[in-house]
Amino acid sequence: MQAFRERADAFEQAGAQVLGVSVDSFASAEAFRKDLGCDFPILGDWPRNLTGQAYGVFQPDRFTHKRMTFVLDKDHIVRHIVEDPREFERHAVEALEAVQGLGA
Repeated sequence: MQAFRERADAFEQAGAQVLGVSVDSFASAEAFRKDLGCDFPILGDWPRNLTGQAYGVFQPDRFTHKRMTFVLDKDHIVRHIVEDPREFERHAVEALEAVQGLGA
């Protein structure tokens, strides 16, 4: 999330809205957002995890979401996916490149 926070201006200039989704409750996700100092929303997917299920990232055996980033176009069509459980910086870098490519 910090890598997205650090690039918030670039995402805004590209006309993108950044949203985080957490497996936690709305209150926990909001506390996490404030702790990180993020200006973008982090949504809670608890208790039913419908967003995680819809995007195929919910892992019920671990009660977590896979660490993935989805770039959607203005019609809400997924145009790019970043899946890397360890290299968090990569998510923001690739997502920004993908968003900028949509504007071309």
